[in-house]
Amino acid sequence: MARLALGLLIAFVWIAGCRSTRPEEPAVPVYPGFDTWRYPGDAAMAAWREASPYRWVGYYLPAPCHRDSSWVGRRETLTRMDWGLAVLYVGQQVFEGEPPPEAGAPGVVCSRTLLTENQGRRDAADAVARAEAEGFPAGATLFLDVERTSVVPPALTVYVRTWIGAVLEDGRYRPGMYVHRLNADVLFAQAVASYRAAGRTDTPPFWVAGAGGFALDRPPEAVGVPYAVIWQGALDVSRTWGGVTLTVDENVALRPSQGSPSPEGPLPVGPAPGWSGSGRASVDGR
Repeated sequence: MARLALGLLIAFVWIAGCRSTRPEEPAVPVYPGFDTWRYPGDAAMAAWREASPYRWVGYYLPAPCHRDSSWVGRRETLTRMDWGLAVLYVGQQVFEGEPPPEAGAPGVVCSRTLLTENQGRRDAADAVARAEAEGFPAGATLFLDVERTSVVPPALTVYVRTWIGAVLEDGRYRPGMYVHRLNADVLFAQAVASYRAAGRTDTPPFWVAGAGGFALDRPPEAVGVPYAVIWQGALDVSRTWGGVTLTVDENVALRPSQGSPSPEGPLPVGPAPGWSGSGRASVDGR
């Protein structure tokens, strides 16, 4: 009997030791949120705020590659409902195979041919003006939305660095980026360069999209990008809360709202621990 008891004790200690050495994610508070291209309506947002687990929602400004204006004028209403907000501006994109516009063609507002320094400045001024018109306070984060691309061309890096630099120069808002995990490191390096050129030592806020192991209680860095402050991990999912069904993208964030100044001040100085700084994108496409 004594030998059996001793054996059980040894087994218990061994199992406990294995558990104690298993890597665990940091115990940090996370805040679920969602985004959807078109505004769902006041009634739907009120029902979801009451019944859903989400604390915040993506707020789309009219932009070159997001011409829908359904979110315009909704900030005050959503704030009264106690929704946190994350402001998105869908700038110029890389569209492989899109033909260039004909000479003198009017109305070209969303094209890979507009990935230029001049357009970056114009779009930055437009984003700032629209955010201010919506009533977002100084210090809120503006996320430049750059959709996934298989290759990050030099023209895109010029546009990104210029857009971020121009928002920093204006001084009213804090520029960040929404990117896919495939492109995150390359574009993060460009954003950091713009921040440093402007004399800023804080880290650009990054909203990173990528599937694999997503859950509403996991921290953003679990996307595999240690500097992510938001993780978009479930795309085009149908969810029903309060009797209202919507198709949304699900996210988790480190703050309940990016649409207001950070109460704890700037994010940590420099890249987050674990970032190699190589500026190379992942090649697995996930």
